[in-house]
Amino acid sequence: MRRILVIQNKRIGDVILTAPVLDVLRSTFPKANLSVVMDSACRGVEALLPETEPLYFYKRRLNFHFWRQIFLRRWDLCLEFTGTDRGVLVAGLSMAGIRATYERHGVSAGRRMAFNRFIESDVKNRHTIDYHLDLLKGLGIQTEGARRGISVSPDRVQAMREFLTGRGVGPHFAVIHPGAARSEKMWGVDNWIRTAEFLTSTANLDVVLTGGGHSDELEQISHILSRSSGRIFSVAGETTLDTLAATLALARIYVGVDTGAAHMADALGIPCAVLFGSTNPLHWGPRGKEGRAVGASGFSTYPHHFPKSSMQEIPVANVEAAIISALSES
Repeated sequence: MRRILVIQNKRIGDVILTAPVLDVLRSTFPKANLSVVMDSACRGVEALLPETEPLYFYKRRLNFHFWRQIFLRRWDLCLEFTGTDRGVLVAGLSMAGIRATYERHGVSAGRRMAFNRFIESDVKNRHTIDYHLDLLKGLGIQTEGARRGISVSPDRVQAMREFLTGRGVGPHFAVIHPGAARSEKMWGVDNWIRTAEFLTSTANLDVVLTGGGHSDELEQISHILSRSSGRIFSVAGETTLDTLAATLALARIYVGVDTGAAHMADALGIPCAVLFGSTNPLHWGPRGKEGRAVGASGFSTYPHHFPKSSMQEIPVANVEAAIISALSES
């Protein structure tokens, strides 16, 4: 194998959950050039994916350079994980010798023409990482020992440590990431305030609030800060993907909703308490021994099995219990 193309043009969290595939490919084909097709909204995530070339697709642009790269390179292997129309088109135009996707994505004659390998996987009963690795297994590629696949530069971690110290954050802190792109994942300001106070008083940790630059996230974090007492700080809207990862790498625990930051924290091996309402923790929950998925009925270690609920049904007591349990593993 000389050139491998991986197509994962969904959200940042999906890219993070594809990182173990990239780890296997790098170790199996160490001399191959490994490229990943990603949406431009994921720009910057390449800093967490060693020895990987990003190929970004920009919506509302013609993307001449992108399509030229896809069409003119001589790809040996193309792996398409998303089943989106754009992903199928990229795979077909790659003309790779092996073009593989899941059997469930080959539902039309046009899609059947774009690929020459179709792999079975039971997506309903698999964690997303295992589902991704199944595509490799179906091609006879060994996946045992796959690592979580992301890394943060030590220089970036040190720079973030100095930045946080300059803000007054102590060496032992928790990250709370209360926001998400989907409103149904919001838990409520009062719940986050109580959780932050638990972390500062009972766990004896400073709290660093993280989040994107969206106005609703920043407004929620502003309310949390204004109504909280104790050692609570915010870097929301100030981090890039790699500096967010560096912040997580320094933290004692991540507490937050099911979003890209949660997948980052789990991939970095730090303790997690991740809240799940309408999304399925079996598919998206933390897999590390330090990870806890939290729902209305309690919390669990992987594999996670509990019924869906609204986020508002999750009591603060469940989150506090999950925090204690996760911290006991570290």
